Amino acid sequence: MDWEEVREECIRTGEFITISKKDVQEFPSFFEETNMGLSKGELKQFRDNRPTQSLHIHEFPDYYVAHVDLFNPKFHPVAHGILDTPGIALTLVGGAISVYFLTKAIKKYDLVPMKYEHRDQL
Repeated sequence: MDWEEVREECIRTGEFITISKKDVQEFPSFFEETNMGLSKGELKQFRDNRPTQSLHIHEFPDYYVAHVDLFNPKFHPVAHGILDTPGIALTLVGGAISVYFLTKAIKKYDLVPMKYEHRDQL
């Protein structure tokens, strides 16, 4: 099995695929090691250089786990964050909203003041 077949299978099923190391070739030159991904206890992570439908591989001692991201975070970090990792994006937005409301409650801070001071014109 080659890595393009792995990509096609991941796209077809939309699932993570586990591949024995003895069943695949070495990585082509367009794969690079990356740390842009959630750790699952792997030894290393690799991504291809495609901006979209990017193959993301987690290397374990005896096998690989592969999946396809709609957007490679190297090229499209915002789209990747929203579409490929929506749980993380929602958590960040929720956290930002929570911080805003806590700050507002504690310090009486308004992002947009509701009252304006009027000064007499000279």
